[in-house]
Amino acid sequence: MACMCPGEKPTEVKTKNKSKAGLSNALIGMDGNPNEFALPMKEAPCKSCPCCCASLLCAPCGCTACWARKAVLEQFGGGMDNYRCCQGYVGTCCCCIHPAEYCEGSAVGLYIEGCCFPIFSLSIARLHMMQILNLRPDPCDYQLIQCSNFLQCLSCICDLAACITRNEQLHQLAEVVDCIADCVTLSVAGCMGAQVKAQLNASPQAPPVIAGGPVPAVMER
Repeated sequence: MACMCPGEKPTEVKTKNKSKAGLSNALIGMDGNPNEFALPMKEAPCKSCPCCCASLLCAPCGCTACWARKAVLEQFGGGMDNYRCCQGYVGTCCCCIHPAEYCEGSAVGLYIEGCCFPIFSLSIARLHMMQILNLRPDPCDYQLIQCSNFLQCLSCICDLAACITRNEQLHQLAEVVDCIADCVTLSVAGCMGAQVKAQLNASPQAPPVIAGGPVPAVMER
């Protein structure tokens, strides 16, 4: 991770996927924020081990994501009434679907988002909190997230290669890579959950409410 994933922030997002580009650009844009996290992700396993382990174990079923999204909204975002799908950080998806227009203020929508996309939803909660509190990511945060994403991409490539070639050894290798990638991703999710919890405890005073993600300005006469 330390050798292959640089700690410097990316200068640009190299993807044609508008939803991923919007989320990544939002994270990159927060690098200049003045405040730091109360607990960096790299220190979460040692300084907040019980919370980190609980977040890791509850991440696959979506419990960590649902808790984080609800807690951030209630403490900093004006409550569940301001909930939106992906909190406005994801732009237009396929078939001209705008996620931010759906499930406004819906607890059921939050539950579906957290259970169907547990790691993505947890990242949304963290990003929403960063925007409200003007937090900047720690350099090691980039390394952890990039390493997790790289392993998931490698896992996908190995699975496809195993399906195409029907090679038993390659199939076994794909299963090993899948296991490693999932373990790393869940570990990062555990660190994220502990980081969110520590920040909630360190920032009891709610700042001005920001309902969602970046909203484009509209000129009116």
